[in-house]
Amino acid sequence: MNQGNRTSRFLIEAFVIVSSILLAFGIDAWWDARQERVEEAEVLAGLQREFSGYRAALSRSIERHGEMMSAMAAVLASIEAGAWTSTDWQLDEAVGQLLSPPTSDLGNGVRDALVQAGRLELISDAVLRERLAQWPGFYEEVLDDEVFSRQLVLNHLVPYFTRQGQALSSVLFSGTIVTDSTAEQVWPARVGRIDRDPVAARRLLSDPEFKALVEVRYSYWHHAGGEYRAALRAAEEILSLLDRAL
Repeated sequence: MNQGNRTSRFLIEAFVIVSSILLAFGIDAWWDARQERVEEAEVLAGLQREFSGYRAALSRSIERHGEMMSAMAAVLASIEAGAWTSTDWQLDEAVGQLLSPPTSDLGNGVRDALVQAGRLELISDAVLRERLAQWPGFYEEVLDDEVFSRQLVLNHLVPYFTRQGQALSSVLFSGTIVTDSTAEQVWPARVGRIDRDPVAARRLLSDPEFKALVEVRYSYWHHAGGEYRAALRAAEEILSLLDRAL
């Protein structure tokens, strides 16, 4: 075999070897990409379920927020009037709303697990990745308002009623005798209602401290409504992007 033939044969063998290596790498890359897309589809489906749950929870929270705002507005209007004026709420029911801040669970799911594992880049849609990265800012604002509301209730409103000698059972039960047969909790005697005690109702509605507490509670809870709606809009945008990506 002359030198030219040996060179040609060497080049052909080298080409075959290099082509085989490149083909192997190409197959591996294709397989890895395919596996990533399968994994991405599973993650997207999980995120869709998760944010559908968040949307439902936020919708309920917004509805609940409206009820609480209505009740607190009734309390404030009655304070100004010096007597109970609402036809939509009874006094005890409205006070019960005042003392019942809701809670939300908007984290620790698929999205958080994805971030903690450093796998957010698995999602190929850049806009969706960005919105998912921004999501904690929305639910943290919601949680901050809810935490403040709970602190106001537990640290100020509940102690206020305790100092007044007003049993909070009056705003939690309907005024009937509670027994083993009618409820899980057992209350040993008839529960008195504020709205059935004209002296207690007058004292409550004329107390400047109570008025100040309700005004603070109302103002901060009004702000919470905006945070709920902002979080709901963010969840709906993420769901729209997920629908497009699936």
